Amino acid sequence: MKWMKRLRLVNWHYFQDESLEFGRQTLISGRNSAGKSTIIDALQVLFIADQRQIRFNPAAHEEAKRSLLNYLRGKIGSDEKSFVRERDFTSYILGEFYDDKARKSFAIGAVMDVYSDNKIDDEFFIIPDLELAELEIQKGKRTYRNKEEFHRYALGIRPKTQFFRGRQEYQKAFLNRMGQLERRFYRTFLRALSFKPIQDIREFVYQYILDERELQLNIMKENFELHERYQRELKDLEERKTVLEKISRQHEQAIKYRDIAATQEYVIRGLKHLELTEKREDLEQDIESSQNELKSVKERAALTEEQHREARERALEYYRQWSTHQLQKEKESLEAQIEDMQKTLADQKRRLEIWVAKVKGEIRLLEGLATAFAVDGEVWRQEDRRKLENVLGALRTALDLAGRPNLEWAQEDQDVLGEEIRQSGLFLAALQMGFLQTQTRLEDRIREQEAQQERLNQEIRGLEQKKRPYREEVLRLKALLEERLAGRSPVWIFCEEMEVLDEAEAWRNAIEGYLHTQRFDLLVKPQAFSEALRIYEQEKWIHRLQGVGLVDTEKEERYLGKRESGSLAALLQTDNPIIQARIDHLLGRVMQAADEQDLRRHHTAVTRTCMSYTNLVARQIQKERYEIPYIGSQAIVRQLEIKRRELRTVQDNLRQLQAELIIMKEWVSSLADRKTLYEGLAQGLELPKMVEQQEYELLEVQIKLEELDLSEVERLKQEYEEWHRREGQLVEAMKELSGKITGLDLEIGRKQTDLYLLTRREQEAQELWDGWKAEYAPELWEKAAERWQEAQRQTQPASTKLVNWEGSQKGNVTRKLQEFGRLRDLRQDYNIRYTYNGSLDGEDNASYQSLLDEVAGVDIPDYQVKLAEALKQSEEEFKSDFVAKLREAIEMARHEFSQLNLALKNFPFHQDKYHFEVRPSSHYKRFYDVIMDPDIVNRGSLFDSLADDKADTLHELFERLVRGEAGDQEEFTDYRRYLDFDIAVTTETGRYYFSQVLKEKSGGETQTPFYIAVLASFYYLYNSGKTLRLVVFDEAFNKMDEERIQTSLRLIKKMGLQLIAAVPDEKMQHMAPEVSTTLIVHRDGHHCFIDMISREEMLDSLNGDEENAQDSQDDGVEGKGADTETDAGQEAESGVSADPAWMQIRMQAQMQNQIQRQT
Repeated sequence: MKWMKRLRLVNWHYFQDESLEFGRQTLISGRNSAGKSTIIDALQVLFIADQRQIRFNPAAHEEAKRSLLNYLRGKIGSDEKSFVRERDFTSYILGEFYDDKARKSFAIGAVMDVYSDNKIDDEFFIIPDLELAELEIQKGKRTYRNKEEFHRYALGIRPKTQFFRGRQEYQKAFLNRMGQLERRFYRTFLRALSFKPIQDIREFVYQYILDERELQLNIMKENFELHERYQRELKDLEERKTVLEKISRQHEQAIKYRDIAATQEYVIRGLKHLELTEKREDLEQDIESSQNELKSVKERAALTEEQHREARERALEYYRQWSTHQLQKEKESLEAQIEDMQKTLADQKRRLEIWVAKVKGEIRLLEGLATAFAVDGEVWRQEDRRKLENVLGALRTALDLAGRPNLEWAQEDQDVLGEEIRQSGLFLAALQMGFLQTQTRLEDRIREQEAQQERLNQEIRGLEQKKRPYREEVLRLKALLEERLAGRSPVWIFCEEMEVLDEAEAWRNAIEGYLHTQRFDLLVKPQAFSEALRIYEQEKWIHRLQGVGLVDTEKEERYLGKRESGSLAALLQTDNPIIQARIDHLLGRVMQAADEQDLRRHHTAVTRTCMSYTNLVARQIQKERYEIPYIGSQAIVRQLEIKRRELRTVQDNLRQLQAELIIMKEWVSSLADRKTLYEGLAQGLELPKMVEQQEYELLEVQIKLEELDLSEVERLKQEYEEWHRREGQLVEAMKELSGKITGLDLEIGRKQTDLYLLTRREQEAQELWDGWKAEYAPELWEKAAERWQEAQRQTQPASTKLVNWEGSQKGNVTRKLQEFGRLRDLRQDYNIRYTYNGSLDGEDNASYQSLLDEVAGVDIPDYQVKLAEALKQSEEEFKSDFVAKLREAIEMARHEFSQLNLALKNFPFHQDKYHFEVRPSSHYKRFYDVIMDPDIVNRGSLFDSLADDKADTLHELFERLVRGEAGDQEEFTDYRRYLDFDIAVTTETGRYYFSQVLKEKSGGETQTPFYIAVLASFYYLYNSGKTLRLVVFDEAFNKMDEERIQTSLRLIKKMGLQLIAAVPDEKMQHMAPEVSTTLIVHRDGHHCFIDMISREEMLDSLNGDEENAQDSQDDGVEGKGADTETDAGQEAESGVSADPAWMQIRMQAQMQNQIQRQT
């Protein structure tokens, strides 16, 4: 037999370099997260090697995530550091075994180099005839050999050392070295590690006893699919033939309409030629008629041209006499002079109208200005008003002169008026500049009011959020002190921490005004004042903290409670003694005076009306000191009222100023450029006389024109105009005739062109008609000739015949397209359905016809033979392979349970005996009977006439396997589904089945049979005397009571198995007496270490605890002290059993460990 003696872990999780010694029964215990499962996972790597099979921390929740890399590096997961080991290093997992038959030890292990890029380079090895103590893996105090160095070293000390890079080779060598173990060792080993409480017997059997076996259905399904394919192909051939025949018939129908349309095309081409011939003959006659008309028009045009020449000569002669006459020249001169004078007069009148309009506009503007603003106001003075009246008078005088141009007006008076108007322009320009300055002042005031409005809105919002409006320096120093003194002292503002008594509200103004800026002083706890003062000194210039008061609360404590009766201090209240001391200091000697005369009775006093008295001086406190209250919670309410009232006032002022600004901007704009305007108005005073003078001169010239005798001139003019009119009429006649000649020339040319084109079209039509035979097959010629003769017999004109024949052809072409469309659809359906690439639109049907000929020649009987043969092969494979293998798997399962029951029979549990019952599944019974029937393979075909129930069942199973869904195949190929499982329990009082009581019994009772079955599996696995005997459990026996745990451990001994079990602390007191070795895992931060306690030490501790427990019972309950309760509470809080024996064992182990490490 082979026994595991030692395990050494180097750089494995939090184990730096720890060695563990194992006895025949070894328990590994420790607090939660101490590292028990880490040791079990190291054993997995050592035994299994293949990470695809390993399940780290198997006893934990299924979602727990651990990896080999995290174990090697020692994952921490903190913000400062992620792993214990972050650079390149080498890890070892070493195991020592003892072969009691050969009386020699041997070692197995894994060496793993881990690099900074998280690459792992590992190697497994088996070293014969070696104890771990002989193995030197260190090459210095803290340095270990890497993989290559260890490889050379191990071969140097043991040349027969085996190294493995492949996991399969290592597993094979490991099983051989452990006594030719079967490969199911790994399945059994892993199932024991990951054992969890199970509430279902079938689930236990599936996970821990019977493996899933894969039964191949490939050949059977391939044969059946071949049968199905032949059947589909036969059906496909028949369907394809039907479709191709339909395509052939449809093609014949389409060709029929195509040929009809083709013969009609012959007739249509002939009719088109005939129609063009008729049109050509008509056009030739039309050209001849147009040429005769052109000749006649040209003759009339020659006569008209001679008449025009005579009229032109007469008109020129009369025009010469008329235009050179002396009186005519004088008339033209006077008319030109009158025209110029009228233009000048019109311009002068227009300028005068504009001038009058401007004067009137100015009068209206200035009259409005005169009433727009108050006299002696901000805008203008009384002197300005008087000057404005003078300007209006000058403008009205000028307007009056313009309306009476005949009025005698001396030039000197006009000059004086003009100068007065110019001065008025200068005055108005100066006035506009004053208005502009007023506008600027209004804009400045509006900005001030808007800024005040924004400030008031911000203060109101702050007050609504319970924030008082303090100076920025106060807030900056408060925030700075709160940051620096955080956790040691709050920072108070004096006024916020006290309240005015309700009955003393009448004294609020006096208190607020007397305290003035002292209301905003900052206070801290006395013990923090020195530091606060130092901070203030250091930061005062950086943060601009000038003027803020910081109260020395340390010294001020002595004023607490020192106040006189009737002082202002009595009118304030606070719960803060620091604030109260400040109140007593400032106001404890300031007395309340009934009136101003009462002030003199006190050294320092104040009245309700804010008259103060100190140092023999009476002084009224300024209103701005107290008009905004700050003391107490009601101060915010009062401040809100005041600020909202101020805001309304500011808003009213703002609206008034904005209205004034609008008016002022209008006047600034209206009075712009007045100097230039009034200069123009002064110059315009000359316009009335200029208009009057121009009208007089124009009248004189018009009288002179009227006095001329123009009778001879008028006669000559009339003669000229008559012949000139005659000349014009003849010109128009000539133009008309010329146009007509041109039109006829163009028309004849166009018609000749049309004749040429028509002749060409006639020739092309003849060629097209003649070419019809080259386009169509000869078999259509005779039919086409018959149709032409039919057309010739018709009596209508060629154009009418053409319309009729084209209409008929159009219908046939439409029918042809429809038939070819149906043909295309049939071809497309065929191509898609059968993945064919034949032409869809071709008029030739040869490719589809060849397919039809090919399909028609297929040998159908041969296909039917293939169908029968494929079905027979599929059935034979089903009966000879699948059914046989399924029967074999069921029989093997029964055999495995027989061996398991044999082991259970030899090792009863306490007074109970367990036996696995295996019987056909009630749900799958009919399938089971058919599968296990030895004569089933001798039956005829499954598809013959079915004569009995078994044949029906076998047929159903076959159908589910070859036609069913994936779920059906998985269900019916799993041999375990055909069996039902139960555990028969035989006790002293009788026999019962475990499934009947599984949900009624306690957790320990229900898990016992399963543990026994796992142990029996190991016993059956280690069936020879030379194999490994190791059983490993993680978090074992959780649900069992003391008696069942001890019985299980004794059974393990009886079976001759070696136990390594990681167990919770609370089970140790029940298990330790039954085992040979106890290992305690400790963890200190990110470092784990092991302490071993011998069985003798454990028993001594437990026996001593029993004696102490008896003494405690004798002492009674009064003997329990506070210290005992505290210790128990601490143990309960740490999640460790408070059992005194276990606590003593742990303390002894820790003391031994400390002594060893100090040494």
